[in-house]
This record gives sequence, C-alpha cells and structure tokens, in this order.
Amino acid sequence: MHRLSRAQGIPKELPPSTLNDILNGKRERLPDWSVVASFVMVCRHHAELTGLPAYALGDVAQWQAHWRAARNAQPLPAVGSYDLYTTPAEEAERRTTRTVARLVRRAADGDADSAYRLAVIHVLTGESPAARYWTHVARRQRHPGAGDVPPPVALAADHAYAYGQRCEQAGPAKLDIARFYYKLAADHGHPRAVERLRALRAGPYGKPLPAPIQTEPRPGDE
Repeated sequence: MHRLSRAQGIPKELPPSTLNDILNGKRERLPDWSVVASFVMVCRHHAELTGLPAYALGDVAQWQAHWRAARNAQPLPAVGSYDLYTTPAEEAERRTTRTVARLVRRAADGDADSAYRLAVIHVLTGESPAARYWTHVARRQRHPGAGDVPPPVALAADHAYAYGQRCEQAGPAKLDIARFYYKLAADHGHPRAVERLRALRAGPYGKPLPAPIQTEPRPGDE
C-alpha cells in the first residue's frame, strides 16, 4: 500500500507505520481526510490490478460521506466557524455538515454542479487533496468551469459569493446556506460577501451586526 500510495494522483503518501497504527486501532483520533481518500484510492487501484471487484469497496465520494459522519459524531470544538453571528458551535457544525453532505450525495449521483461546489468549498477551507478530487469529478461529469486543477482562491471566492446570492434569492429557508457561502468568500477578502454577511444582521443565534463597511469593488464585480 505504501508503494501504491506514491503513484501520481494519490493525495497523500501512506507510511507503513501510519497504516499499521490506524488499522490496528492504535490511534483513537479520526484520520485526516487526505489519509482516508488515499487509502480508498489505493485499495481500489490494488483491486483493479488483481482482478478483485472494486465496486464492493465503495468510491471516494461515499467514503467522504462516512468520514464526515464520523467527524460529526466526535466531540465538537469549543468555537464555531460558521458565520459572524457567534452561532453556537454545535449548531454551526451541524449546518455546515448537512450542506456538504447533501452536495456529496448529489455529486455521487452524477450532479456536476454539486461536485464543483465541493471543489470550491475545499479550496476555500484549505483542503487541497479534496479540492483536487472534486475538481476531477466535476470535470469528468463535464462541468463547464472545471479544469485540470482546482480554481484559484480568488475565483473560488467569487463562486462562493455567487452561490450565496442564489441561496439568498431563493428565500428565507436558504439564508443559513447563503451565510455559509458568504463566510467562505469573506474569509478570503471578498468585499461583497463581507457586506452581505453584515446586511443579514437578524440572525437567529446572535446579535445584530454593525452597518456594512465601505469596501473597494474588486475587478470584475461591476
């Protein structure tokens, strides 16, 4: 497995000691997603090389859903990172996890837009291996914006802002998801996303925010 994990396209090399500790239950902490993705990809590749039925292993999208469910079952961090409304950490994590889990299910069913949204999310959360994987899936499913590599951060922030706009325009039921996308974009300096977060001041879990700050429009916003 270590040898196969060094092949091109595998997100992370799998040292024998790490594999031994995880498979023998010596580590209680949930492995990083890049380790799990690499493990699944190596297992599938080995199955193909040896003539075993790879479909029985499940694909990377299915395993990511399992991994996120396992992560959600673990004790949550003390500080949430969902939005600017000081949302309780448990609620913040649930909302974010539900949104991503829905996208994973839809992408696994062949929805190219969901796969590309996952690539954008992972670019903005700094999860490079997952961003590369979902970009590959989106390209394979013929998403018009997907290339050979994940979108750059600035472009991903623009996309996140646009996703937030669509959710906000869909009505009150989608405002939580809109805030999620706006927060991703705002964390990377997107001025309009910052403004929208501040404008959506009547959050259910926090106090009203101050008036929108004045920002310079970024090129292409007009």
